[in-house]
Amino acid sequence: MIKRHLSLDIVDSLKHFPVVLLTGARQVGKSTLAQELSGVGWSAACYTLDNRVVLDAALKDPDGFISGTPVPAIIDEVQRAPDLMRAIKVIVDKNRKPGQYLLTGSANLMTIAKVSETLAGRVALHELQPFTWSEIRGKAISSILTDLFSERDATALLKKWKKHSFPDRKEEIKGLIIAGGYPTPSLLTSAKARRRWFDSYRQTYVERDIRDIAAIQHLPDFNRLLNLLSFRTGQVLNFSEVSRELGLPFTTLRRYMDILEVTYQIYFLRPYFVNIGKRLIKMPKLYFGDTGMACHLSAAEDWQTLERQGRTGSMVETWAASELKKLIALGDARYQFYYWRIYTGKEVDFIIEHGEKIVAIEVKWSHKLEDIDRSGLKDCARDLKGRHVMSVILYPGTEMVAVDKHTLVMPFGFFFGIEA
Repeated sequence: MIKRHLSLDIVDSLKHFPVVLLTGARQVGKSTLAQELSGVGWSAACYTLDNRVVLDAALKDPDGFISGTPVPAIIDEVQRAPDLMRAIKVIVDKNRKPGQYLLTGSANLMTIAKVSETLAGRVALHELQPFTWSEIRGKAISSILTDLFSERDATALLKKWKKHSFPDRKEEIKGLIIAGGYPTPSLLTSAKARRRWFDSYRQTYVERDIRDIAAIQHLPDFNRLLNLLSFRTGQVLNFSEVSRELGLPFTTLRRYMDILEVTYQIYFLRPYFVNIGKRLIKMPKLYFGDTGMACHLSAAEDWQTLERQGRTGSMVETWAASELKKLIALGDARYQFYYWRIYTGKEVDFIIEHGEKIVAIEVKWSHKLEDIDRSGLKDCARDLKGRHVMSVILYPGTEMVAVDKHTLVMPFGFFFGIEA
């Protein structure tokens, strides 16, 4: 059993909230984690709505189902019976005792139109994402973000960390990107078995899961969109261009994209502007939630295929974005995640904001420091002067160095906690 970093946060929430909602993509490990939490100072019976008998009872009489279910209780795949949320609200409003319900769902229930009750003020929300690199390696959560925001001098950080040379992890990272972070395929050693798993996942997702939350009239169009987006991961997305390329009405495209986002298959990164209003109107960057799925959809079962497709850079960026997103979600402090670009075309892959401070992060797949271009980071630091704290260049090399007072070149393994 691979221990999930999120488990401690969920245990803490069960001590303070009557309801805890754990969402995430299907097959990401929600049910396993929920059952693992039961019995460790919190003993709960588990009811899954994948069971037809349980689902029928929940759909026909949600109030009777909830009132007849002793607490604490785990209710799995709750999005299949959305009215259970309303029934739970009635119960917890009579008794606010913490730790009554742990709900899991394969969709973001807070954004589904069918869900009339969000349990605001009564529920703690958690998203379980695919395995992090540190979870696979059995390492603790990296504290790198705390360190970066607490120091304003790159040399001081190097002195604090001390170790400046690390093993070469490039081949390991290639394997992580191809396999992805879904528990089953990430641990499979057979490419053929992994392909069969992703084929089955895709079929189940399209033919059953999304039908629980939306009506898709033309499944071939939806499948074509999935394939197209797998080639666009890590890129700024022009919705009008995609609409024309697929021959889909713009409104249909936006609805399909919303479904993919609600079910955690994709997510968007907004551009960073000091003017907050501008962040909402400029074009976002699209990322797949899992590189293994993106590679599968684009028929890249090995690294050589990604190289022939000319997509190694975008896939490394997608993997790094996913690792950063997980790290931010697990952090004790409040961080915001963006990318940065100006009209001249200069850009920085990622901006992490904490209060009034920002850390700029650039991802490179080059193995040599002398080949790494820092021009985008320099322009970003100049443009955001006063807010900029530190710039970090992540790369697959073995050395960690400060190239100036506010810029560090750092191996992926150290940043994500593998070398700690």
